[in-house]
Amino acid sequence: MDEELPKDEAKRILIFEDSDIFADMLGEFLRNAGYVTGRAVNGFEGIKQVYTFLPHLIVTDVEMPLFKGYQATRLLKSRKNTRDIPIIMFTTLGEIKDRFWGGQAGADWYIEKSPDNFEELGNRIKTLLMERPDPDFKAILQEGKRIDDNTLIETVNNLLDHKLFQTTLIGMLTELSGRLGSLEEILRSFFDLLSYVCEAEITSVMIKSTDNSLFVYTANRVGFAPRIVDDFTAITIADFNAQFPDYKVISKKTIDFYPPGDKKKPIESYIVVPLLSAGEKFATVHIANAIKEYFSPVIMENLKVFLHAAAPVLANALSLLEMEVLQKKTRQAFARYVPEDVMDEIIRKSQDSATQSETRNLTVLFADIRNFTKISESAGAQDVVAFLNAFFSRMGNEVIAGGGHVDKFIGDALMAVFGVPKPLPNAAVSAISAAIKMIRALPQVDTQRINIPSGEFRIGIGINCGECVVGNIGFQDKMDYTVIGDTVNLASRLEGTTKQYHHPIIVSEYMYHAAKDFFIFRKVDSVRVIGKNRPVGLYAVYAAFAEEGAAGEEGAVEAPDDAPAFPLPPSLVIRQELLNQYNKGLKLFYLREWETARRYFQDALIIDPKDYLSTLYLERTEAYIREPPPAEADITTNLTEK
Repeated sequence: MDEELPKDEAKRILIFEDSDIFADMLGEFLRNAGYVTGRAVNGFEGIKQVYTFLPHLIVTDVEMPLFKGYQATRLLKSRKNTRDIPIIMFTTLGEIKDRFWGGQAGADWYIEKSPDNFEELGNRIKTLLMERPDPDFKAILQEGKRIDDNTLIETVNNLLDHKLFQTTLIGMLTELSGRLGSLEEILRSFFDLLSYVCEAEITSVMIKSTDNSLFVYTANRVGFAPRIVDDFTAITIADFNAQFPDYKVISKKTIDFYPPGDKKKPIESYIVVPLLSAGEKFATVHIANAIKEYFSPVIMENLKVFLHAAAPVLANALSLLEMEVLQKKTRQAFARYVPEDVMDEIIRKSQDSATQSETRNLTVLFADIRNFTKISESAGAQDVVAFLNAFFSRMGNEVIAGGGHVDKFIGDALMAVFGVPKPLPNAAVSAISAAIKMIRALPQVDTQRINIPSGEFRIGIGINCGECVVGNIGFQDKMDYTVIGDTVNLASRLEGTTKQYHHPIIVSEYMYHAAKDFFIFRKVDSVRVIGKNRPVGLYAVYAAFAEEGAAGEEGAVEAPDDAPAFPLPPSLVIRQELLNQYNKGLKLFYLREWETARRYFQDALIIDPKDYLSTLYLERTEAYIREPPPAEADITTNLTEK
């Protein structure tokens, strides 16, 4: 068998990549680093090449024909002979499905798909190859001799466990949501995807609208006879009324995607599942089959995952439909006051400028969950998705209530913008106020089904303000109304500093100057971010001073009357005397009066021995006392991470 193994001494790296340009660039980089490379244009071909190329490591794209990256990864990691091959996955780092499902599939590492990251990729490859022993190539080669296209497909089907099957369905739903059309188009695709989950011989979806309309979509796939369809319809109406006893139907629209047939076999199995949006029921799904006791626990588990993921897609399509109806009614209403030709001109100009952008002064907020990787590792897929939905719903509501706009969700983080599309009198104040309410609202997020590693559910929020480019960015068939620029980049990096400085809300000096009369601020540091020469001041935000004796055992104080029904957490409360001592010490620190500064930081720690920032500056001061820096030395902190 030895003579059948490759003779080269260099490590072999297999690339799963459907883009010729990117595959060529990556292959050249790896070959220049001394590796032998191979390439597959999709996940299916990649799996086959593993058994012939015998790679020491795999680098895979996420979005590919046939099998996606996380599907191919899951399959290889489930096999005894190939599971020890390290797999690095390309990801945009902005898609929950890529990061989370990639982790569930067993990928060893993730990196953003960009030539700018080749050096970092090379370092990680070197580390993984040093840490891991070589796979058992003899066993892989032997197994490969027993595999052809048909047996590989059969093996794949046999290995698709429930979680991967559910992952695939959610991925398909995600793609469906990205090309949202009419509600009718979405339901047609929904029925097609449902056929992958179970034998839904006849299905009905009943959706209630905010204007008391009822939309009924039916897919009689096997051609039940009219009498059986009528009986099924009667049952669905009764069950819908039971789910929504107070809903008064004013108008009803029914669409049957398949005509009745001549199948007279009676229905033996039937279920009804309500669909939820933002915690409220808005629709019911009715599925029937002529097989007795068809809906087994496995089928029901897959159905619940599928329908839970499909609910927001259908809800969004319904919202678009309702918006179209509202626009028609609005147009009719405005036609009373604005001549129709004038209205058409306004609409035409709006469409012509759809791709134009402008520079505006805005406030950008980033919020991120702490320890999300550990949370996702210790919980099931459904529980994590439910937790994220609950978190985003609660945080998004606080952003919207504060006049902000949720721009996008980035994995377990969200980005919000204040001052667009509608300007705000003081966007910086609105953003900080929303951030405080977000921190205070954390206890309202349901975390019972997940494990919080630190025992405390925490997030970090970074906020910055300044000029941004705002507009529709994308191409003709897909546009995002978003903001870009240095202001956005700094806000994102500020969110990362909340971990470094142990405070939940960190803002820039520009935010401080815009909102210093409305909140309590504490100078944290002067930092220089990557790519910028000018230092930026960072400030921690507090919501209240803790009066002597007002703080409980945990340090929390009661909130103002107009605040949510939760006390301020200790992280947003500070003693005024501590702040005074700290500020004096910090001023002397930058004047390089090290001895005097040390006394003030020591005094601050007498007031609160657990105060992290006082401890940080006491350590820095004592270090400079032991080894004073040259007079011309720069004591600004350099951020080494983006």
